[in-house]
Amino acid sequence: MLAPILAGVYGTTGLFLRAHETAPDGFPANLLANVVDLALDEAQILRGGLACAPDELPLAGESCKLVVVQHLLERVDDPAACMSEIARVLAPEGVLLVLGFNPLSLWRPWLAGTARRVRQPMRIRSAQSWATTIGAQGIDVLQTRYSGAWSPWSAPAAEPVAAVGAVAAALTRLRGGWLLLARKRRSVLTPLRLRRDARELARNPRLAPGAHRECAHALASIEEKCA
Repeated sequence: MLAPILAGVYGTTGLFLRAHETAPDGFPANLLANVVDLALDEAQILRGGLACAPDELPLAGESCKLVVVQHLLERVDDPAACMSEIARVLAPEGVLLVLGFNPLSLWRPWLAGTARRVRQPMRIRSAQSWATTIGAQGIDVLQTRYSGAWSPWSAPAAEPVAAVGAVAAALTRLRGGWLLLARKRRSVLTPLRLRRDARELARNPRLAPGAHRECAHALASIEEKCA
């Protein structure tokens, strides 16, 4: 699923965040100069090329053209703070890919049982819920894809199935996992230069730069003569 998306992403730095060190780390081919791969350990610390808390990434703001979050938000103690930090390091027009388990699928009871056995918390949220949270961070969710097996006991299906009709689309939403494809907005705010009234410039010529200042002096002189 990720390969065709990452093929068009280029830049200096990418960030790959995994739920644990044994999670799949085969990153598809891309045009990024450097990809930082970090995995969460039992002490809630991200480790790999560096070590840090999930909500304290030692990266410059807006420095990553790509961030891939592979089930990390389901394991961290404070997923909202982690997402806020991800939004900080994501560059304008940068791509964010978030993968999660589908709470509506038959995987949920199996995952809950597994989490209890290994004594690891599992915070499963829907794609729609995370899309709302991500949108509040200034990141637009462009697409939601559902993929994976229907249940832990069915055959795996890595590729999303094209839904045809309302019933097929509804059934697709019951697959085991979801992928959010999002892009950070670029600020379009431009500071405006307010034009000052000629009489205001005449009263205070210092408000006008350069050659306009001479015109302001001349206008002030004419008004004095007329008075």
